[in-house]
Amino acid sequence: MADYEEQTASKKLAGFIEKRKVVFIAVLAALVCALVCYIIAASVMNKNKAKGLQALDEITFEMTDKSSDLSDAEIASRLNTGFEKASAYAKKGGIVGARANMLCADITYQQKKYAESADYWKAAAEKGKKTYLAPLCYFNLAACYEETGNIDDAATYYKLAADDNSFVVKTHAKFSYGRVLEAKGDFAGAAAAYTELNDNFSDDSWANLAKSRLIALKKDGKIE
Repeated sequence: MADYEEQTASKKLAGFIEKRKVVFIAVLAALVCALVCYIIAASVMNKNKAKGLQALDEITFEMTDKSSDLSDAEIASRLNTGFEKASAYAKKGGIVGARANMLCADITYQQKKYAESADYWKAAAEKGKKTYLAPLCYFNLAACYEETGNIDDAATYYKLAADDNSFVVKTHAKFSYGRVLEAKGDFAGAAAAYTELNDNFSDDSWANLAKSRLIALKKDGKIE
């Protein structure tokens, strides 16, 4: 009985497939086509990314090659040319867009266009927010805000950089965060930042500076 039912079920399934084999073949063909399209798209994207990164590397090389031998006017000309070329990639997404914005940010910072540089660092941080580039962008963004006198935002972004454990100079960021809080008159907050830095990285040079600031703040009666 079981064998009969199994054979009947098999025949029904075979019949079902036979009647709809055109549909099955079409679905299979669509899946294969989708897979091929995905592979091609991924390949194109990887090639475009590689080309974009190579172009940015070439722009950087053109700006910096033997730059120590150049006059101020020649350096300024290179920076302008580099910015013009790099800005063409700044609207792209992903790592290429992040790197392009970082390059534009660096150039405008060297030109002392701090507000403009801040905009590029912010765009770079957004495009690279899930990468190791983000804390570096936050740190430099904070430095730009300091240059423009915006110490509130400078404190915000120094803290973001300092709180990222992947950031290789997080102790510098933490000290800068405390220093900016001092500038704001938030001596208790600065002391907390300095103390945390000293407690967690006691052998670090920035922790030593933090310790000296704690001593100075106590001496001036700004903290207990």
